[in-house]
Parts: sequence; C-alpha cells; structure tokens
Amino acid sequence: MQEYIKYCLRSAEAGLLVAALAISPAMGAEKLKLTINWTPGNSDIGIQYADALGFYKAAGIDLEIEPGKGSGTTSQLVAAGSTDVGLASGSSAIAIAAKGAPIKIIAPIYQAPEWGIISLEDSSILKPKDLEGKTIAIPAGSADIALFETMLRANGVDKSKINILSADASGYLGLLAEKKVDGVSATPGDVMIPLGEKGIKTKIMFYRDNGAPIVGLSVIARDDKLKKNPELYKKFIEATLKGYAATIKNPEAAVDALRSRYPDSATKAALLEELTKYVMSDFCVSGATGLGKPPAILWKTTGEVLTATFGSLGEGGIEAKHTDDYLPAQVPACP
Repeated sequence: MQEYIKYCLRSAEAGLLVAALAISPAMGAEKLKLTINWTPGNSDIGIQYADALGFYKAAGIDLEIEPGKGSGTTSQLVAAGSTDVGLASGSSAIAIAAKGAPIKIIAPIYQAPEWGIISLEDSSILKPKDLEGKTIAIPAGSADIALFETMLRANGVDKSKINILSADASGYLGLLAEKKVDGVSATPGDVMIPLGEKGIKTKIMFYRDNGAPIVGLSVIARDDKLKKNPELYKKFIEATLKGYAATIKNPEAAVDALRSRYPDSATKAALLEELTKYVMSDFCVSGATGLGKPPAILWKTTGEVLTATFGSLGEGGIEAKHTDDYLPAQVPACP
C-alpha cells in the first residue's frame, strides 16, 4: 500500500509538472505593443502571419498589434514611448530621429521604397523629365514627398514646371481614372490593382529606379527601451523575419491568415496580386545578406538622399539612425 501511495504521489507530481510546463510560456510571456504604419495589409503581413503561426508566443512574447495612422504618427508614438515598437517608412522615422527623437531602425522590412508615380498606360510619362508640364497628385506631409523631390533633383527636373496637387490618397482612383491628373504618387496596391479590377490599365515609374533608392518600411524602436530589454527585441525581430520568410514560402496561406483576422481588408485576389507581383520584390535589394539586412551601400545612399532632403540628419548622421544589433546571427534568405 505504501508503495502504491508513493506511485500515486509521483504520478501527481509529474502531472503537475507537465501542466506547469504547458502553461508557463503564456504566464511568463513579455508584453510588447506594436503599432503598424496603417490598417492591416501586405505591409505588415509577415507580422500577422508570424503571430498566426505562433512564432511570437513560442518566443515568449505576448504581442499586441495596433493599427496606425501613417508612418509619421507611428514614428512619433515610438519616440514618445507610447508604443514599444513601430512599423514605419524609413524616411519618416529618420526625419523624426534627425530632430533628436531617440529612435532607431532595427530591421528594414522593405529594403526598397514601394512608391512611384502611377499614370495611365497610354500616358506620355516614361521618365522623370516627362513630369514637367503635368499635374501630379501627392498627399501633403506624406512619406513619399522626400522620394519625389529626390527623384526630381537626381534627374534635373524643374519642379516649378510641375503642377503639384495636394490631394488625399483616398481620391486617387477617381482623379486618375477621370484624367483630372496625369499621375499620382502612390503604391501599386493602392492604385494600380484597384483600377486594374475595373479594367483600367496603368504603369508605374518607381522612385527607387530613378534616383531615390533608400531604405523603405522598417521596424523602429526607442533607444532606452532597446537598452533596457535587448533580448525581448532580438526575439521579436527573429520571429518577425521568420514570419516574412514564411510569407515568401507560402504567400496564399499568409493572405488567408491576414483575411481571417481582418475580413474587411482587401480581397484575397488583390492582396495576393500585390504581394507576389510587387511587395515581395521590395524585401531585398541587390547585395543584401538576407531579410532585414541590406548592404552597407544602401544605408550610405539613404543618408545622402535624406540629407539632401532634410538638410541634416542630426548628430551621428545616418549611422546613428540604425543598428544591426537586434538582428539574428543568421537572417532568413531573400526571395
């Protein structure tokens, strides 16, 4: 009887240990609040897919994903400490850091900017110089203004000869389809794909191919938070890059995961077309070591472009605005 009691006690202890191990990751998970650049979509699809696959949970992270209201606003929230980590355009984040905000880029998600001048397929806009004499719509205060102006300078375009219309991006489809403007500064997913669904053919002149090859959408964080808990941010970046790698491997499953969470997002067909035709090509540039790690020359070019735009990048220049310290030793391969 005594041996039987001992057996029961050992079994009970083993059961309790298994249960404790099963629930301990969740109980010990560190909370992390992420603010993305806009409403959920292809820009943050790797994060959404990583979360759906349980990568953050497995890393001991209790992740809260908050929609954003533009890269500038997200960068300001990170700088103020109102959110732990942000997803924002590189130019917006660097512009705010240049003014003294204590934030850094810790992983570029898009190593190339996704914007360009979109025009109707039969338009005469083939090169930057062709913008002279045309009406181009671009939102006031948007992150792509720096790219637009850089492209003009790099190609000797006289800005005074362009009629620049400050317009809300929500009206782009109508402006372009009705030929009220000759072109709009936007991303393919925002304009080309929705117009294509209506049978309207368009083309794009990417900024990155015309004098403005700079770091695009990036993960950013505040300096003091990075120093206070470096392991948390390292785990977050590793899980995030795994999510984008998984997206590259199975884009349809990633889109399905996104839409299951946000059924009001774009249609599956539109998201999948944008992701495979345009977005994934922005994940890496030539010479990149892998996801999240562009070549040094891209940072140099980014610094030169943004210095010409902003006048100064502040103390330390471009080198003080980014770090590789939170990347995993082995980053996932490029597409």
